[in-house]
Amino acid sequence: MSEDRPGPQTLQASALFATPLWSFRHPDLNQLQSWCDHVLELECKDRAGLQLTNQGGWHSQNDLLADPALGPLFLWMATCTQQAMAEFGWDMSKATPCFNNAWAMVNREGHSVRAHLHPNSLFSGVVYLAAPEDCGAIAFLDPRSGAQVLLPPLLPAAGAYATGRILRQPQPGLMFLFPGWLWHEVERSHSSQPRICVSFNIGMRVVRAGGTAQA
Repeated sequence: MSEDRPGPQTLQASALFATPLWSFRHPDLNQLQSWCDHVLELECKDRAGLQLTNQGGWHSQNDLLADPALGPLFLWMATCTQQAMAEFGWDMSKATPCFNNAWAMVNREGHSVRAHLHPNSLFSGVVYLAAPEDCGAIAFLDPRSGAQVLLPPLLPAAGAYATGRILRQPQPGLMFLFPGWLWHEVERSHSSQPRICVSFNIGMRVVRAGGTAQA
């Protein structure tokens, strides 16, 4: 007597609570070099910098929004952010995006940045001004509590989405924008040339009646 077995089932899979990551590319690579030179000048004037999550390397003060030499860069970053927020579904009639702060980092051989997030900011971002080969990828970590506590054996094809660590390689002119609560870190640099970037945080200004923004 043969046993009846159910036939193949149609598999449906959904990705719940996806984390947004936007990327943009600056169109003028020549302009990037002038900003690199400016950041290196800032490093020379303030050798100590800040020691936060950076493991070696140089971290500027968090006041670069007031630096006129970087004004055109921040204008481009603001335009990109506005585009991403529109895609995200931000209601601009109630609040508008604004910069909270911005800083530069210079990583050389052996330097890295330990895992961290950006509290009190809605979104955070980074734009790479110089990114030589092997200068250290940025790693985005799975923010879901408990997602990595217990895992089955995984095939190599399962990839980073199953293991909870997504790598993105920096490139000159590339900008990433992501939620401020997303844990991330920077791998150790193995390059003899500096990796130079400008990072920033995004908050919001409430729009008052009459259409004016209130800090």
